[in-house]
Amino acid sequence: MARPFPLAAVRTLAQGRTEQAAGDLQGHAGRLHSAEDKLEQLRRYRDEYRAAKSTELTRGITAARMREYDSFLVRLDEAIEAQTIEVTRAQAIWEAARVQWLEARRREKAMDALAARHAAGEALREERLDRKVQDEFAARVRTSPMKIRLK
Repeated sequence: MARPFPLAAVRTLAQGRTEQAAGDLQGHAGRLHSAEDKLEQLRRYRDEYRAAKSTELTRGITAARMREYDSFLVRLDEAIEAQTIEVTRAQAIWEAARVQWLEARRREKAMDALAARHAAGEALREERLDRKVQDEFAARVRTSPMKIRLK
């Protein structure tokens, strides 16, 4: 009978950690994507607002309205700068999570290799045991010939 893999609990733990790291990585990827989308949306809005300002400038605009446009564009640029920092932070967090996932996956694969090696060793041990039993049986059969009675 094959012996169980002695590190089965460690292997299960490694698999769980890999799954957890993969889930974390996926969550961080979603947050990164969301931050990038928000940054792109802010940039588009700024471009649209600049185009609207330019259109109004060609038609004629009051000084107060011009200050409003400029003030809002400054606030948009500040928001874009803050969102750029957020995207950079989210990228760094995602990269750290990716490294953790790769390490967890490497450990899981190492446990899988140990389990495969153990299974191969057990199969070889079983095969040798079966061969030994067969050899012993064959030796007993040869040493005790059947007695035949003739009448």
